[in-house]
Amino acid sequence: MDIRTKLVFALVAVALGSMTAFGAFMYAEARGMVDDGTRAQLESLAESEAEAVESIIEGWREHVQLIASRTQLRMSLRDHIQTGDPEAARRIRQILRDAGSSTSSVAGLAVYDVEGRLVADGVGEADSVLAGMSTRSSPGTANEIAFRGVSITPGGFPRVAYSRSLSLEGERLGTLFVLLNGGRLVELTQDYTGLGETGEVLLVERAPAGARTLHPVRHEEDDLEQPGAILLDGPQDPSLLALRAQEGIYTEGLIDYRGEAVWAATRFIPETQWGLVVKFDAAEKRDVIVEFRDSLIALALSLAGIAILVAVVLGFRFAGPIHNLAEAANRIREGDLEARAEVLREDEIGLLAETFNRMADELEERVAELHEFKKFFEVSPEMLCIAGTDGYFKRANPAFSRVLGWGDEQLLGSPFYDLVHPDDLEATQQEIDKLSRGIPTISFVNRFRCEDGSYKRLRWNSYPEPETGLLYAIAREIEDPQAS
Repeated sequence: MDIRTKLVFALVAVALGSMTAFGAFMYAEARGMVDDGTRAQLESLAESEAEAVESIIEGWREHVQLIASRTQLRMSLRDHIQTGDPEAARRIRQILRDAGSSTSSVAGLAVYDVEGRLVADGVGEADSVLAGMSTRSSPGTANEIAFRGVSITPGGFPRVAYSRSLSLEGERLGTLFVLLNGGRLVELTQDYTGLGETGEVLLVERAPAGARTLHPVRHEEDDLEQPGAILLDGPQDPSLLALRAQEGIYTEGLIDYRGEAVWAATRFIPETQWGLVVKFDAAEKRDVIVEFRDSLIALALSLAGIAILVAVVLGFRFAGPIHNLAEAANRIREGDLEARAEVLREDEIGLLAETFNRMADELEERVAELHEFKKFFEVSPEMLCIAGTDGYFKRANPAFSRVLGWGDEQLLGSPFYDLVHPDDLEATQQEIDKLSRGIPTISFVNRFRCEDGSYKRLRWNSYPEPETGLLYAIAREIEDPQAS
């Protein structure tokens, strides 16, 4: 395959590879942005919905407190308890009816004595709904408003029960039960603003089967005989996470009551022990990414055709000069240091050829210098070496073998500390430490072991190069003063 064909293929491969990498990067970025945006959206919606629910609960508590604070109610209850006067019970009933008619939030009212016996009710629903709840007054809940539970109407709307102890002048008289309309909860969960085509808000409470919704759901089947709360029993349903007070954002492994994979954010409402879930179908969020990916593929195919045409033109235009450069480079590689490229053009390719020729000139000069240095290194009678602060010789000239008897394999294969006389080892290590800090060595003397086991005294002059950790050293054998 000639240079032109290779260049065409290379340019096409580079173009396609670049577009593929760019497309993959853009797809990953877009997917990350969608994922991050969805998480932020879920977080924001869950927080705002939880605040709205808590605001509704606070409003209910205020209603209960307002009704329980009526002095006439407590006085009539005390009269009824002390005298059993039917008129007192009638007054209580009338007070409850007046209180219930003053607001649409109240669905039922009832007053019980401390033994849990019904004294009077009003508005009409409270006694039947509260029949299954404990109505006995608890000494530990004086003047406290307590959540008592939820019931669901046949139409699927929640009724929320609260109670408050009734006391007068420190005497516990009984308990007020208030049944409140949950219409605002339904309105809250049926507002799908910002939730797309599949998103919804779920308010759930614990149920024997796992959990149940407190309101009709968005995707409820139209043919249900009795719309209302949906039972939830799957371990992957985000509602169960919410009821376990596991607050967070989840984008993997969640399945809702329809069996659809969802992304969800969960919150826990401590006072009522409810769970709140804001969720989207995962498929809806992924559709945006799929559309973006398809657009990228279409764009990439269009650009691929253009890239091939451009690659062919550029390949034939630049192949000749590049081939010339390649031949010159190959001749230099084979040892012809006088080979040069022809400068046929005055554009960038011509400049490249001129630069190549200057580099070839410099290479020829450097090779000549290297040859001279190598010759000087090998024939010098002085012991020349390049060592490292790591304790190893990197190179050593033949004079080392002549003086010490060791070959290159022994000299370069083990630390030179192994050859230093034990009595000189500490001083040698200290000298190497100084060299590692950039301090040259002048006339340092130590003893090196020869191959025959004897020792020779060497005087060293060394120059360190701290940037590389290399030491350039000259050693000369000197006479041992003890031998004379």
